[in-house]
Amino acid sequence: MTMIDHVIDVDGHVFETPEMWEEYLEKEFQPRKPIMVKDNWGKERWMVDGNMRVRGRGAWNPDSVWEAGCQRPGGYDPAQRIPDMDSEGVDLAVLYGNMALGFSNYPDAKLAGAFCRAYNTWLADYCSYAPERLKGVASLPLQDLPEAERELKRCVEELGFRTVQIQTNVNMRNVDSEAYDNIYHYCQDEGVAVGFHFGGGGAGVDRTVDQYVIAHAFGFTFEGMISTSFVIMTGLLERFPTLRMAILEAGTGWIPYWMERLDEHYERRRDEVPGLTMAPSEYFRHPNLFFACEADEKMLPYTLSVVGEDSIVMATDYPHWDAPFPGAVTGITDRDDISDEQKQKILVDNARRYLGIEN
Repeated sequence: MTMIDHVIDVDGHVFETPEMWEEYLEKEFQPRKPIMVKDNWGKERWMVDGNMRVRGRGAWNPDSVWEAGCQRPGGYDPAQRIPDMDSEGVDLAVLYGNMALGFSNYPDAKLAGAFCRAYNTWLADYCSYAPERLKGVASLPLQDLPEAERELKRCVEELGFRTVQIQTNVNMRNVDSEAYDNIYHYCQDEGVAVGFHFGGGGAGVDRTVDQYVIAHAFGFTFEGMISTSFVIMTGLLERFPTLRMAILEAGTGWIPYWMERLDEHYERRRDEVPGLTMAPSEYFRHPNLFFACEADEKMLPYTLSVVGEDSIVMATDYPHWDAPFPGAVTGITDRDDISDEQKQKILVDNARRYLGIEN
């Protein structure tokens, strides 16, 4: 087994509890706070503002919210997360939410803003338990851009966050939207990393009926492919040349195929992508674009050989149902099909560049 220090998890998660909402949500929104109730099948669900997601169309999860989102108490208790990180071999964890992944798709923008403020403040307190090891990711109400910009500044300048989540699909708005330009300019100027993460609905999930296993399998990956297409083909990397971005929770096995396919379309319809200065496949190797892998990807050696060794980072997805705990780190270090240098880059060096960590 290869021994590597200073391992970074670029996409871990926390879990919002009912108690969190009671303590952190502003008083005027307390009557509309999320509460946990049991559905007709005895599974615990979130009821938000009097509405509950039930079985039917969309990516309905047959598990309770606890079973799906919080398999370990470290998801809501940092004192129990640190021992799990130690046993896993993770030195620093970058933390996204659970419910917070979907705030930007709530129909009431003011309520979404209140939820984001409560969640971000709670997350900052969670991270304060071990600030050198736990790093929060700002969640923004992207359906209300002026409020999103205010909340981003609060999270960076008051709470100390250095990463922000941009959902891959906000009411059919893609990640290249000029509506986000102020956010991207601020992040570029302040050195804040951007994480593109699926959440709250996405590619094709509305085509499933009680088929969560199918929707989950394609929703995350397809959203990652779509977001990558807009990042590259619309010239976002040219418009914001020093903005650091990562495509999260989509795996990496699709990258070689997508490089080839985008190149083919670029070669045949180049006039439709005038903002590019090189072939799309070259942008996959851009020093500020990163892709999060999973430890058990059999295609990882081939992906590394095609896209290069400097673009892949590691994510655990702890404490979700599909997180390999324990095993996310050893799933990389125990492999004999990638080199020690590649392991070092995936687990440490590339993530440091993505997050802007010098020491």
